[in-house]
Amino acid sequence: MSEDNKQELFDRALAVVDAWNRLDFDALRELVHEDVEVVHQNRGVAARGRDLMFETIETMSKAFPDRSIGETTRWAVSGNTVFRETVWQGTAAVDVPGFGKAGEHCKLDVLSLMTFEEGRLVEWCDYG
Repeated sequence: MSEDNKQELFDRALAVVDAWNRLDFDALRELVHEDVEVVHQNRGVAARGRDLMFETIETMSKAFPDRSIGETTRWAVSGNTVFRETVWQGTAAVDVPGFGKAGEHCKLDVLSLMTFEEGRLVEWCDYG
């Protein structure tokens, strides 16, 4: 894969993250495959399908109204998968098992694996 293609894939991953941060479901609908699989391996979060992914995003945005996925600290591309290291953070509005108690500012170092097919996200797997 050329460096240009790697950059294009990375930019696509950043577009997904940006839309997630802004709760822009119209943009996400264009970027995410309808059968996407989303998993946060050690936090008990899993969703299969774009609609369930959107429900999960809405639930998390209520639990963490100020939540955000931060800037990329390191990244690489292998095949059609972007490996992206970042920080996820937010202040819990309610107790959220596996994340934090109400009022607690939570900060997680995260490694995201974001796999794309035909320009759409088909798998988003987080560790951290």
